[in-house]
Amino acid sequence: DPVLSGVCLPKPSALALFFHEKCPELLQRRERKPPNPPRSTHVHALWEIDGKEYIRLADGTIATVLDVREPLACYFLGSCAHAVQTEKAWRKLDLREIQADLRQVFSEFGLPRAIQTDRESVYGKPPEEQFPTLFTLWLVGLGINHQFKRKKQVTDQAHVERGHKTLFDWIEEPQPLADLVVLQAALDKARTMHNCVLPSQAGDCNGCPPMVVHPEVNVPLRPYASEAELALFDLKRVDDFLARYTWPHQVSQVGQITVGPHAYGVGSAYARKTVNVRFDPQDRCLTFHDVKDDRLIRRQPIKDLTVATITGIETPPSATGQPIQLSFPW
Repeated sequence: DPVLSGVCLPKPSALALFFHEKCPELLQRRERKPPNPPRSTHVHALWEIDGKEYIRLADGTIATVLDVREPLACYFLGSCAHAVQTEKAWRKLDLREIQADLRQVFSEFGLPRAIQTDRESVYGKPPEEQFPTLFTLWLVGLGINHQFKRKKQVTDQAHVERGHKTLFDWIEEPQPLADLVVLQAALDKARTMHNCVLPSQAGDCNGCPPMVVHPEVNVPLRPYASEAELALFDLKRVDDFLARYTWPHQVSQVGQITVGPHAYGVGSAYARKTVNVRFDPQDRCLTFHDVKDDRLIRRQPIKDLTVATITGIETPPSATGQPIQLSFPW
């Protein structure tokens, strides 16, 4: 505006103070950025897992590769290919496929302290935000902390995301790979080359292969054997974990709420109201409380939350009479 020529205009910081004083209700609220998730302090303290999706193969298969990455050692622990095409399109990996892949990695490298994932439906959200998924409870039962990346912070999964590109830069060719078997073989070769042969500038490798710099990656912190999983899995750990949290839920117009995959009735008197849900480990019941005065409304046994449901192992392995030999650290 020519009228303002020569006038000393206020700085943006001064305008901000003025707006805060005169019209604070018009200002956009700034959400506080969540703190950075804890990072690795030693090998196997934290793994990152993520799927590289929609890989087209020459035989028409659509594949997804689940990568498991040890960020501190810059080491690829596993890369498992799955066929995910359907009649109309493709699907996400399901819980049992992810568990099977992680069991292979656990058998070789032992159980980590924590595993970090994104917030896809199979992994869920932090327990402060919603009732945990079976994947979270499976990790809890094995004594593994489930850590989530922050909302809209793709850099929280930087190691495994870059790992996708590293592997596929090696295996991609002008023409799609023939089939799932060829893809898996190419992944295994690329992973071995990266871990043990090729120089790396990632992390503290300084031009050496990750295996040379971090040979301790082959020493498990906590040994694991698939046939011993039911002995390692502790349902009490799961119950104690659930007992820490409260989950607000909106009651439907017919007096029901959905906790996890199951519906529970709390009565039509609370239709379209919010109730707090908690877990009582003493009798393994969900308790429903009035938000206003915390009065107990109802308690119901939790549905379908057993060792078999969580682990996917219906029956224990048949006894052979031989002891199970776990590998121990050197």
